[in-house]
Amino acid sequence: MDQQLEQVSVDIQKIVYKKAMLHACKYSTEDVIGILIGQITDKSINIVDAYPLFHSRVSLNTLEVSLDIISSELQNDRKIIGVYEAKANFRGIMSELAREILNNINQNKAILMRISQIEVDDTFVLNAKIVSQNENVKHVINSSSTLEWWVIQDCLKAGLHWKIVDFDAHFENVQLNFRNQYLE
Repeated sequence: MDQQLEQVSVDIQKIVYKKAMLHACKYSTEDVIGILIGQITDKSINIVDAYPLFHSRVSLNTLEVSLDIISSELQNDRKIIGVYEAKANFRGIMSELAREILNNINQNKAILMRISQIEVDDTFVLNAKIVSQNENVKHVINSSSTLEWWVIQDCLKAGLHWKIVDFDAHFENVQLNFRNQYLE
């Protein structure tokens, strides 16, 4: 007997792509990871923001501190609902840190957005793909939330990826704003 897949509608705001993909561009030779913020209901997921976390090795203490800081700033209707990651070697294997964060979120519909490099017309570009962690859930990306390269092309031309601040940088210099509001 085949089990019916539960379809969950996913809406992703452009700011999410900008922050996650620019984070991956700035640290293109390193693995990067960040978290996704939004709302989850029975049939839909709305991803409204992303916070770049790390681009180098991280301890559980710094992870806990960064998640506590972010959680304390969230509005009541928003929470941490997933993780994005980009691997420098592009093997597509979920990192242990991403798995740990997803396990701590402890939600059946937690999101993993994997950023990878693809070739389009002999040019390498980034692609974002939602990967389901629950084999019984199929994520359906809304047409208004396409995972397209054009979302960040102008940002790259303007050099905005060099301004991305993640928690690695914030912990080195607390004056740096990890919220990256200049992208909004």
